[in-house]
Amino acid sequence: MAASHAALSRLVESMLHDARNPLNALAINLEVLNEKLKDETGAVDPALEKNLRAMREQVYRADLILRAFADFLINEPQRLPDATLADVLPRAVEVLGHQARTGRVKLKLEMEPGVTVRLGDSAALRFLAYHSILRAVERSAPGSEVEISLQRAGERAALRVQDAGDGEPNPFTGPALEALGREQSVEVTVHGGRCELLFKAG
Repeated sequence: MAASHAALSRLVESMLHDARNPLNALAINLEVLNEKLKDETGAVDPALEKNLRAMREQVYRADLILRAFADFLINEPQRLPDATLADVLPRAVEVLGHQARTGRVKLKLEMEPGVTVRLGDSAALRFLAYHSILRAVERSAPGSEVEISLQRAGERAALRVQDAGDGEPNPFTGPALEALGREQSVEVTVHGGRCELLFKAG
């Protein structure tokens, strides 16, 4: 599985690089357009300047989203090899925040203090956290809420992701979570709007 994660990271890195190339081209062409729209005094019509500013902001926003996604899936496993689930969950919520806001879905995260969960494979830990939340976002209807909690469950730690939607997530998400869970000795239960992962607590 480590080789699979490495291959996936290389693929994602390549795709993100390709996605940022047109963003860079857009940013350059916006500045060229800005120069062409200037009048004799060097000013741009206020109405057009407003449109240009809005386009610049959206290009910048898209670039930030791609950077956050890359940091989470590619850079963070190397930078924080000993990250705990409590470290990973807020970042996963941040990375998925744009998709959730676009679908008008609220992400609510609650973590019990002192619950420590680590896996030998930090990329696997991120995969489990990210895809359990992504599945819920994909199922959720506009205006609904996804509840994410990390708490002790006896001698173990439980990550529970609950949604009230009935949409269709990627059909491979559930099986992929369960397969990786078996490999990492994590008990994964996926049923309807509930996804529960039971880890050995530290």
